[in-house]
Amino acid sequence: MKEKKTSGIAIVIRVILIVILVMILGFILLVMCSPDETGKENGGGNGTAEADWEATEEAYQTGENAGSKAEVKNKMNRTTGKQYGNPDTSWTVMLYLCGTDLESEGGYASLNLDEICQAELNDNVNFLIEAGGTREWQTEGISNGMLTRLHLEDGRMLIDEECDSSSMGDADTLSDFLRWGASAYPADRYMLIFWNHGGGSLFGVCQDELYENDALSLKEVKNAIVEAEVPFEVAGFDACLMSTLETAETLQGYAHYLVASEETEPGTGWDYTKWLDFLAENPGCDGKKLGSVIVDSYMEKCDSIGEKSMATLSVTDLTRIPELSAAFRDYSGELVMSTQNAGDFQAVIREASQTESYGERSGTDGTYDMVDLGDLVNNTGDILTKNSEAVLKALDEVVIYESHGAYRSKATGLSVFYPKYIDDDVYKAYEEITDNTAYLEYASIVNGEWDEGAWETAWQEAYDTQGGADQSTGGFFDSFFGSGYSGEESEENEEESETGGFVGSFFGNDYSENSVNLFQNLSPVQPGDEKLEYEQFLDDDNILNLNITSGLSQIKDVRFRILFEQNDENLLYMGCDSDINADYDKGEFSDNFRGTWITIGGEYVCAELIDSTDDYYLYIIPAIVNGEETYIRAVYEFDKEAFKVLGTYDGADETSGLSGRNIHPLKNGDKIDFIFYSVNLNSDDDEDPEEEITGSIVWSDDTEMLDEEMADGRFYYMFEIVDIFGNETECDPVIMEIKDGEMYTYEM
Repeated sequence: MKEKKTSGIAIVIRVILIVILVMILGFILLVMCSPDETGKENGGGNGTAEADWEATEEAYQTGENAGSKAEVKNKMNRTTGKQYGNPDTSWTVMLYLCGTDLESEGGYASLNLDEICQAELNDNVNFLIEAGGTREWQTEGISNGMLTRLHLEDGRMLIDEECDSSSMGDADTLSDFLRWGASAYPADRYMLIFWNHGGGSLFGVCQDELYENDALSLKEVKNAIVEAEVPFEVAGFDACLMSTLETAETLQGYAHYLVASEETEPGTGWDYTKWLDFLAENPGCDGKKLGSVIVDSYMEKCDSIGEKSMATLSVTDLTRIPELSAAFRDYSGELVMSTQNAGDFQAVIREASQTESYGERSGTDGTYDMVDLGDLVNNTGDILTKNSEAVLKALDEVVIYESHGAYRSKATGLSVFYPKYIDDDVYKAYEEITDNTAYLEYASIVNGEWDEGAWETAWQEAYDTQGGADQSTGGFFDSFFGSGYSGEESEENEEESETGGFVGSFFGNDYSENSVNLFQNLSPVQPGDEKLEYEQFLDDDNILNLNITSGLSQIKDVRFRILFEQNDENLLYMGCDSDINADYDKGEFSDNFRGTWITIGGEYVCAELIDSTDDYYLYIIPAIVNGEETYIRAVYEFDKEAFKVLGTYDGADETSGLSGRNIHPLKNGDKIDFIFYSVNLNSDDDEDPEEEITGSIVWSDDTEMLDEEMADGRFYYMFEIVDIFGNETECDPVIMEIKDGEMYTYEM
């Protein structure tokens, strides 16, 4: 049988085809193995963001890498299709300037308006202002009792129109401004800035003092932006406490980047001249780069006025929020499950109580229940082991730039609501802004208001409404900043279409009814499950001892309070501290009182411990500074074993609950009167103590805050026990008498 011979031409063709196939496979492998080109600049910046962006801009200007994957990646603005780095990009920046008491009493809005007018803008940048919400403007030309719309031109503010007065705490007022701005000054990219007081996730932003301090809730902010249909490259809050997970979740799908602060801000706010000059010179920049410039210039400004130590500011990539939300919902489920075991629940509560928290309410009412998300998860990670790493990983990808001062050392860029000082009002406020069923149930358990039947229903309703629901943002925003979109045109992000809602992330794709049943049949630890019992005694060394004999698993904290006996009828409250000897495992505590107390400039002060971390204690001290009642903020640093006065802070507005921005460093010549609280032993328990001034100083650079020996007198020392539900139990006081420099302790 003869073999069929292959012609020479056929052989050549085969060889050519094989070579072509090898080349194609090699090219595919080369593309697949190319390194990721995205970057991250946490910690105040290391120059990477600037270098990356400048390289991008140069590539567009010179035409290098045309048609390559690098050209497509991370450079398309979905609002207009104009590429990042394009020098012809136009911006419209909208400043929602609610002046309130910051302007009428301090002129802070006008200070920022002066900075804005000093910026050297060009035709690429429209800067618009809606001014209102204050009784009196310090800037000439802005009418009181009206809403004034202005734009910046050649360093001057020109009025576009004046509108009838309406509350800047109303969603319709905000939405109308946004629609007008986008219509009158259309641009390739838009930026929105809220200027005013902020109250974190629970209390919102922009209180209008003309309308009973009406403020925008997060829900109202979202409704206004949805109604206006304006997508933002950057949404910024030049306000206190607004860099929160809840804020980010509210804005996800409606803005690309969030710029905001976890902590309170000084009234002087951002450095508008510097970042506006940058934007005018670099209109092709993206929100990440612009945000980093805002952060750096703000921290420099805070440093120049002595306010950097407590300052925070960060840039968040909102397109990455779905992954973080999903991880946090899983963490929330594990958090709820920890309440089934008294030991685990107590451990979580105690670790969470050490988390860095932000904002101070007036007096001793604690904080705004806003804590650093990363610090919370780090502190509880040894107990809640299943999902902590996923949260931290997602958080690291979400917060792309952040900076913080020395006394906000745990800040990671985003805070989150945590029921540290929860009551019914706080719980209801959180219920209004969340659909995280597991976290809400945890808050109800901590609040001591958990109801089995109510939560069985709540879980079923959550499953019914979210089990098969479409989790996308919906509407026109999906085409701009859709779920999972990070500014990159890649198959990976096209597949990330779910926000990781409660059902999708917690129960998995099968939406198992068994999982629903698990949460419908919880039996969490409840107040009163274990009765608190304790004994007190003086040992042979006259040291006061406290032993908890029952209910130890429900104890969160033990601290002490001290009062000075003025006379037979009146006691002077001196403060609260945690400087005791403590063994929480055994439930054994003893006093560490050395006959010393905190002084400033040689005068004793009423010092209240309001926050503690592994690095420092944070105190507030009531005082009158230059005739104005306020609180002095101070820290005790463990590594330096020393106190430091940080400045003054007026606390929260009593009506709106929003945080004040009036933070001031003390200056040479400031007159300080120290306030104490006098308690009458014969008065009713519900009668408020009277304020009393016992000492005054004039501040100077040499003024010191020390722990000094106390003068002769009788002092009432008492332990206070705080359980995991926030209930406080005051133990019987003992008398600690100092006489001729010697201290004697005896029971009453």
